[in-house]
Amino acid sequence: MMVIRRRVIQAMLGLPLGAALPGLGRAQGMADFGVLKGGYAQRLKKILAARELPYVDIESSCNPGKLDIDFVAGNMDRLNIGLMALSADIGQGEFKKGVRFHTLSEKLVAAYPDRFVPVGNGGQPPALTEAPTEFMDGQEAAIAKRQIMCLGEYEFRHYPSPRQVKHGSGDDRDVSVPIDGPVGHRVFALSEKTGVAFQIHYEIEDGLLAPLEAMLAQYPKAKVVWCHLAQVRYIERATRYNAAYVDGLIRRFPNLQFDTAFGDSASVYPLSNQRHARVWGSDGGLAREWRDLIVAHPKRFLSALDLGGDRMDRMVSYDQKHRYFLQQLPEEVRHQVAYRNAWSLLFGEEFA
Repeated sequence: MMVIRRRVIQAMLGLPLGAALPGLGRAQGMADFGVLKGGYAQRLKKILAARELPYVDIESSCNPGKLDIDFVAGNMDRLNIGLMALSADIGQGEFKKGVRFHTLSEKLVAAYPDRFVPVGNGGQPPALTEAPTEFMDGQEAAIAKRQIMCLGEYEFRHYPSPRQVKHGSGDDRDVSVPIDGPVGHRVFALSEKTGVAFQIHYEIEDGLLAPLEAMLAQYPKAKVVWCHLAQVRYIERATRYNAAYVDGLIRRFPNLQFDTAFGDSASVYPLSNQRHARVWGSDGGLAREWRDLIVAHPKRFLSALDLGGDRMDRMVSYDQKHRYFLQQLPEEVRHQVAYRNAWSLLFGEEFA
């Protein structure tokens, strides 16, 4: 009880009175997005007034049963992270108990309403692959009840992460769900109908590009965030993908955006033994073609950390790497990517 009281007091001290009113994050209540928006704006402006750069982490996830909310919120303050869209992953244990929608976002908003964006669950195994209808029913109901502002990251094609390979736990994350199959059509159609954005983890391979382009063309109003810009695990499988190709997508599909969660210039994907963050040049800086692309389309890229359930203790190093990337951009573009684009995505207006 003392921990809960402390969180409530922290939230009330850090926000206008209205933002700490009962019911904002109640398990069965409807979140007041207007109140949340005011708290978010106040936090971002406070960090900017201190001559620091806040950013919105649009894509991180966690095991909700192992999350230390106070630890994450404290690090956000120390690192001047503005907001975080931290989604719950439904693991095997929760899935076997019948969980198809996890209410972590409500708990985060109740504890720290000026920091966390209410977001849907991660679309990954086992929920997305073994019970896709029930999982999507839960996400759709959460939108209708105004419990979430955006959907989580949907793993349509996902190779095991480097850490999963290292730990020998990669088999259950070698995921292949056709993006133009029933799940894909439902997610795209839901976004188009509601205006709520969703994220996709979609490995970059020649054979996967045409189905994605077809879905973007079929659902032109769907708000899609393709995670991990230029993260190519196997370069021999991605002969068409480069900055010019992404430029073409941006020009053809006005609602397509990209997040900038990728490894540093030395990061190697162990299964291919390749440096898979292709945005970096040989000198360790942002490669000119990718910098020029972002500068040419500054409103189409989003900050992201891609913290996961096994990486919450690495917030400091992830923050340092992301800020190094942001420093490679011109100042105005840096602010656009850091928080302005996420604001537009969530609220349909410019940050002011």
